[in-house]
Amino acid sequence: MKWTPVWQALWISMLAVGPLAAGAAEVAALAVAAADPDAARMPAPNEAVNELYLEVSVNTEATGLILRFTQQGKGLFSSVENLQQLGLDPARFGASGQAEVGLDAIAGLTYVYDAARQSLALTVSDSLRQPYAVSARAVRRAPPSQVTPGAVLNYEIYSELGETRQSAIFNDFRYFNSSGVLSSTGTINLGGSARDGQQKYMRYDTFWNHSDPDTLQSWQVGDLISSSLSWSRAVRMGGFQWRKNFQLRPDLLTFPVASLDGTALVPSSLNLLINGVQQYSASVPSGPFVLNQVAGINGAGLATVITRDALGRSVATTLPLYVDTRLLASGLSDYSLEIGALRRDYGTRSFGYERSPVASASGRYGVSDTLTIEGHAEVGKGVLNAGAGALLRLGQAGVINGALTASNGSGTGSGTGLQASIGYQYLGPRFSIDAQSVRASASYGDLASRDGSAVTRMADRVSLNLALPAGQSVNLSYIGYRTPGAETSKIATLGYSTTLFNGIFFNLSAFQDLQQRDQRGFYFGLSMAFDNNISVSTSSSRQNDVGSRSISARQSADFGGGFGWTVQAGTAGGMAYRQGQIEYLGSDGRLTARAQSNALGSASAIGAAGALVLMDGHLATARQVGNGFAMVSTGGVANVPVLHENRQIGVTGRSGYLLVPNLNAYGDNQIAIGTDGLDVDARIPVTNLNLVPRSLSGVLAAFPVERYSAATVVVHGDDGQPLATGLPVLHVQSGKRTVVGFDGVVFVDDLQADNELRIGDDDHPCTVHFSYQRPAAGGLPVLGPVRCIGATSGGGR
Repeated sequence: MKWTPVWQALWISMLAVGPLAAGAAEVAALAVAAADPDAARMPAPNEAVNELYLEVSVNTEATGLILRFTQQGKGLFSSVENLQQLGLDPARFGASGQAEVGLDAIAGLTYVYDAARQSLALTVSDSLRQPYAVSARAVRRAPPSQVTPGAVLNYEIYSELGETRQSAIFNDFRYFNSSGVLSSTGTINLGGSARDGQQKYMRYDTFWNHSDPDTLQSWQVGDLISSSLSWSRAVRMGGFQWRKNFQLRPDLLTFPVASLDGTALVPSSLNLLINGVQQYSASVPSGPFVLNQVAGINGAGLATVITRDALGRSVATTLPLYVDTRLLASGLSDYSLEIGALRRDYGTRSFGYERSPVASASGRYGVSDTLTIEGHAEVGKGVLNAGAGALLRLGQAGVINGALTASNGSGTGSGTGLQASIGYQYLGPRFSIDAQSVRASASYGDLASRDGSAVTRMADRVSLNLALPAGQSVNLSYIGYRTPGAETSKIATLGYSTTLFNGIFFNLSAFQDLQQRDQRGFYFGLSMAFDNNISVSTSSSRQNDVGSRSISARQSADFGGGFGWTVQAGTAGGMAYRQGQIEYLGSDGRLTARAQSNALGSASAIGAAGALVLMDGHLATARQVGNGFAMVSTGGVANVPVLHENRQIGVTGRSGYLLVPNLNAYGDNQIAIGTDGLDVDARIPVTNLNLVPRSLSGVLAAFPVERYSAATVVVHGDDGQPLATGLPVLHVQSGKRTVVGFDGVVFVDDLQADNELRIGDDDHPCTVHFSYQRPAAGGLPVLGPVRCIGATSGGGR
C-alpha cells in the first residue's frame, strides 16, 4: 500500500483514540501537519501563545541581542525581522514576504532553547546566512572635483647657437572655469626668413572640452582625434565629439574582477595574497564571507585567502584567476561619437580641413565577465565603413579576439572591401604569448586612407615572453607586414635581459629580416643606478654592417629642485661624437644648456621651459604644468615649505604663492605646508588639504597663515603684588574669558589698540586698561606690570 499523506493522517487519527489521545482539535492539527509539512510554519488557532525574550547565540557565538520569540506547543516562532538582525537571509529559506516563521520549518537550522537561562542557541548552515561582504580594493571615490577660474601658458624655448641661430617657442595656452577648458597649442619658429616660410606660427590643436564626472561623459568642440578600436584607425578631425570618459573616475575598475568566498568558523583575520604577495588584510566575523574586487592581477595568477583566528589556527584557500584589462565588466558600456571634417597636413598647415563632412562612432559592451562585443563605423564622402568584433575569455586559458569589417569605397577608388582580424593573448607568471593577424582586401578603405595613409594589407604579430629564474627573461617575436607600394617585411627578434650583481641591468637583442636576408642587427647594453640620482650606461649595436657604441653618465635633478647633468661619448656610423648637457630645475621652471661636437664641427643650444599661471588675481611663474595642478597660497607669507604627498616641492615666494604641477586629475592629491619655521604668533587653521583638480585645470589651495593679536599681561594689585591665581578675567572688547595665572600673568588674544580687562567676581572686580600694537618683528610681547584699579589686595601666588 502506498503511504500517502492521506493514509498518514488516518493513521494518526486512529492512534488518537485511547486513554492517551489528545483532544480533537490537536488531532486535527497533527493530521494537517502530517499531510502538509509547510503548515508547521503557521500556529494552530487554539494553541496557547507564550511570548519569550531570549538571549541569542549563533553557531556558539554570542550576538549580544535579546530578541522576541513566541512559543506555541513545543515550537518556537520568530519574526523575519529578527532573523535579518541575526544575519540570515529570508529569501534563502523561503520566507520572503512573511512576517513570522517557525524555526522548526527552516531547513539547515537547529536550535536549543534553555528555559532556565532564557537563551536560544542557533546552529545555522552557511547557506542561510548573508555573506559578509569585503572589498579588497581600498581605493575610495575621490571627493567632487574642484576648479578655480584661471589661465595658464606652458612654454618651451629652444635656441641653437652658432651659424644656424634658429629658435622655436612651443606654447600651450589654457583658460579654465567651472564650464570647461579652452586649450590651444602651437609653435613659433624664429629662424630663416619670412620668404622661405620658416618664420611663422604653426597652430596645432584648439578645442573646448567639458566633462561631467557624475555621468562619465565628455564633450569636445574643435580639433580632436576620433575614437578607434584595436582593429580600426583613428583620424584627426575638426568638429564635435561626445564620449564616455572613464578617466573621470580613477577609482572605477572597468574590467571584470574576481570575487572570492569562504567561511570563518569564528571571528578571524583575513589576508589576501596575489601571486604570493600580500595585497589586502581585514577582519571578518564568523560565518560566510565574500571578498569583492580582487585586483592586482593582469593575466593568469593565483589568489590565496588565509583566515586566522585568535588562537593562531589558519585556513588557506588558493584559487587560479585570469584577468584581462581589455574586457569590460558585465553590463558596462563604452562609446564615442564624432562629427566634423577631416584635417590634412597636420603640423605643416594650421587650417587644413576638408569641406565635406564625416562621422565616426565606436562602441563596446560587456555582455558578461567573459564576453565583450565591439563595433565601429565611419562615413564620409566616398567611404562607408562598418565592422564588429568581440573578445572572449577562455576560462584560465587566455583571451581570443576577432573582428570583421566591410567598406564600400576607399576614398581613392570604389568597390567593396573586407578586413578580418583574429588574435589570442595569454599572460602568465611563467610565460606570455600574444598573437594577432590582420588581412585586408585590395579594395578595403577607411577615413584614414583618404588622407593618403595606406591600408596595411597584411599584418602579423607573434610575441612569446619567458620568465626564467634569478630575474631573467627571454623574448621571441615575429612581425610581418605588407603595404601597397612597399616590399613585404618579415622580421624575427630575440631578446634577453637580466639583473646582474650590484643592480647592474643587462639586455641583449638581435633581429633578422626573413624576407631580405642581408638585413640583420644586434644591440646590447649595461646600465646601473646609484642612490644619489646618478646612473651610468654603455651600449653597442650593429645594423646592416654599420656599428655604433656609446657610454654615458647622468645625474637627474632632484624633484625638489637643483642641478642635473649628462655626459655622453661614442661613435655612430664610424663618426666619433661627444656631448654634454647641464640643467637646473627650480620652482619657476627648467633651464638647459647643451654642447656637442663631431668630425663635422660643433654646436650648442640653450633652452628654457616653464609656465605662467594666472589664478586668484596673481600671476606666477612655475614649472610646466600637466593635466592638473594647484596654486598654493599662504596669505602673503613667504618661505613656507610646500609638500606634495609628503615630499617637499618648494617654498612660497615673496607673495606667498607656489604652484604645484602634475597632480592627478579627478583623483586624491595631498598638499600640505610645513609650519616649523613660522613665527610663534602665527595661526594656521588648516595645514593639509586633499585636492581633486579637473583635467587640464587648476585649483587654489588656500592655507591662510594668520597672526595672533595677543600678548602676555602681568597684572598687579594696588599693593604692587601679583593678583591671586585663578581669578576670572574678562576681555571687554572680544568678550573672551580666561583666568589669572601664576605671578599675575594673563594671556589675552584678539587685542585691539585700546583694551580693558575686568578681573575678579561681580561683587569685587578690578579694571585694567592698556594699549597694544603688534610688533613689526612678530612674536608675542609681554606687557606690564600694569595696575588693576580697584583691587583691594594682591594675594600673591
